[in-house]
Amino acid sequence: MKFIALKNNLGYKYTDAGCALALLDKLAVEQDITDVPITKDLVDIYIKGRPNQSEKTKYNSIQILRQFALFLCNLGLESYIPRLPKCNGSFIPYIFSQDEIKAVFAVCDGLSPSQNRKSGVFLMPFLIRLLYGTGIRISEALYLSLEDINLVDNYLILRNTKNGNDRMVPISNSLAQVCQDYLIYRALFIGAHKTQRLFILPDGTLLNKSVSYKWFRKILWWAGISHGGRGKGPRLHDLRHSFSVHSLAIMAKEGLDLYHSLPLLSTYLGHRSLTATEDYVRLTAEMYPDVIKSSTLVAINVFSTNNIKQDSNEAN
Repeated sequence: MKFIALKNNLGYKYTDAGCALALLDKLAVEQDITDVPITKDLVDIYIKGRPNQSEKTKYNSIQILRQFALFLCNLGLESYIPRLPKCNGSFIPYIFSQDEIKAVFAVCDGLSPSQNRKSGVFLMPFLIRLLYGTGIRISEALYLSLEDINLVDNYLILRNTKNGNDRMVPISNSLAQVCQDYLIYRALFIGAHKTQRLFILPDGTLLNKSVSYKWFRKILWWAGISHGGRGKGPRLHDLRHSFSVHSLAIMAKEGLDLYHSLPLLSTYLGHRSLTATEDYVRLTAEMYPDVIKSSTLVAINVFSTNNIKQDSNEAN
């Protein structure tokens, strides 16, 4: 579709747009609507037909329809442009404490070997450390290939990222060693030759988010960290949030002003703007008030006045 191609060429990742627009097309067929322009009635049916959507999913779906309607209008096909609903940005990420992270690592290192060809037991010590130690997204980690890992200069290359830009991410010596240990195990997998993807199960099956999350829930339980239930976390993505807050705290402790540390973190995380990174300042100040020096309080107030809701999807 020209619309999706245009957005992708502009650097946006419209991975969900196809599903949203396919559903719109299906509803148009069911309602015997043959005109190309989007009507208000069709939008109303689309929204009412999906009552159990989460607030965020509904917002994203309507945002896609809105962009598509604007695209049609620019082509001279007058369409109804839906208004975006209010998006409640009240979700608070779970920030792991340093002790909780140590407990998670201890559980990972104590996992018992398994003969199950579908077991992810060998993956978790490295995967969990990678997510926390670099702050990359789980989707970015699962897309890594062997050729993306450089253990000579200790960095990895992220491709097919959420914002469409490849980026280089340095890794610590300790994380590089864990990676090396994993690669030794990986080479012994019976399915190791089937793919160049970094994270695979012993039979060569690609590791996915579902399996990763199931292991993560088990690890949290064994580490004594309670879970609030589906959608409430802690989530795998909260390792990224924790990395960000802990990184800002370390930089503040070392005397680096937030005016300088925030752009560094924003670039490292792959955000397109500082707005997508700002909320970590507030979370850091709340969790580590003793390390936020008086010289940075002005920066905190400045950053906290902006509303992060507009970039909440990007911040993820």
